[in-house]
Amino acid sequence: MTHERFSLIQKYLHLADNCQMPPPDSPNFDLLYKVRPILNLAQKFKTVMNPQRGLAIDEAMIAYKGKFPTRQYMRDKPDKWGFKMWAIAESKSGYMLDISPYLGKKEVVRKELLLGEQVVLQLSEAFRDIYYHIYFDNFFTSVFLMEELLKYNIYACGTVRSNRRE
Repeated sequence: MTHERFSLIQKYLHLADNCQMPPPDSPNFDLLYKVRPILNLAQKFKTVMNPQRGLAIDEAMIAYKGKFPTRQYMRDKPDKWGFKMWAIAESKSGYMLDISPYLGKKEVVRKELLLGEQVVLQLSEAFRDIYYHIYFDNFFTSVFLMEELLKYNIYACGTVRSNRRE
């Protein structure tokens, strides 16, 4: 397939029916309605593979320069503007087991937890009581998180920020 043909298909490819999209003032309104089929597909990633013991959690940026309420700016990423996604992947193969979009501060579930702690606990739910090893960077690491993961029989390793609370 030529690049021009691929670009044309990509330009007109729609994953959701815009006529069935709930209006913004509706209680059923979904900010990610147009990409929800892809996110639902991503939920099946972990069901088709039995990962090895080592897993990694990190953030990823999907480049996007248009206007969207949850668009993020991250100066240290190659693509500075876009959608922030949390991902858990098998360390050896890089196979992505689950993804979760970051929708901003309004999605906070447990206010007593840091954002990184919430992300790790959410993405590691499927691997509890199986003694997996999860690795992450200093954005996620905290003493509380390490103790919490150990309660669920998950071993963890991460770098530590010197100014992290506790």
